[in-house]
Amino acid sequence: MESIEKIKAHYRFTDEDVSLLMRLRPVMESHKDEFVAEFYSFVREFEDAHKFLKDEATIKRHQEALKIWFMKLFSGTYGSHYLAELHKVGEAHVKINLHAHYVNAAFHFVKLFMHGILHREIEEVSVRVRMLEAIEKILDINLDIFTSSYIEEEKKFFVSQKVESYLIQMATRFSHGLNLILVLGLVLLGFMVMGLFAYDVVHILDGDIERGLLSTLGSLLMLWVVIELMDTEIKHLRGGKFAIKVFISVALVAVIRKILVTSLNSGAVETQMSLVAAVAVLGVVYWLVAKVDN
Repeated sequence: MESIEKIKAHYRFTDEDVSLLMRLRPVMESHKDEFVAEFYSFVREFEDAHKFLKDEATIKRHQEALKIWFMKLFSGTYGSHYLAELHKVGEAHVKINLHAHYVNAAFHFVKLFMHGILHREIEEVSVRVRMLEAIEKILDINLDIFTSSYIEEEKKFFVSQKVESYLIQMATRFSHGLNLILVLGLVLLGFMVMGLFAYDVVHILDGDIERGLLSTLGSLLMLWVVIELMDTEIKHLRGGKFAIKVFISVALVAVIRKILVTSLNSGAVETQMSLVAAVAVLGVVYWLVAKVDN
């Protein structure tokens, strides 16, 4: 990891910037509670916020830490101890598996918040512009150090970066190829189901209307399943989520089709009762999965 002096030099963070930030400390002190409130209003919009802010104790502890971090931006002391503290915070983010995207979005919010404070509190334009530059430098330094924690985590390899990168790339291509084969298999299956549908229609034309209608309905259900599976797999290939409830719906349709077929046999009452029970169980599972997805 780079030293704090090198990092500051790369961002051209000067003594004048330090002086400007220290001048802003009383101003920001009066707005720290407002900052925390607005920050939390912002991060609660993240879809995974509930995973990290689980209870009131965690939220309160994080809010206090956030105030301390906020005020240290204007402390005027940015040495090796400051670097170590920031690196520790970055490691904490990595440890809880907080996505780097959320960190970047949070820093964007902090910049906008401080811009708003300065526009309200600092009337002289030239001074305000220099203060904004100083704020952006110290925030960029903070983000740089936070990001380095993620980069260092990615550098931990079992064998070597080159070998692991090659294996991951090969596995990714192989997985993509299998998905393409699966799509081709679903296309073939679609044609086979259409053939089954045509075969069932023939039963109707032969005069066995009841069996023909029920079999045709079962074939249509199977065709619907193939369409859903194909649509899900195409979305997955385009980067969509793996929809487990589609596979539950496949099982539901298969059981329902079995019920339609066995309904023609008057001696299969016990079989039908077990199939109805299976539909009830699958229905409950489908409802639970759909509720979790929502």
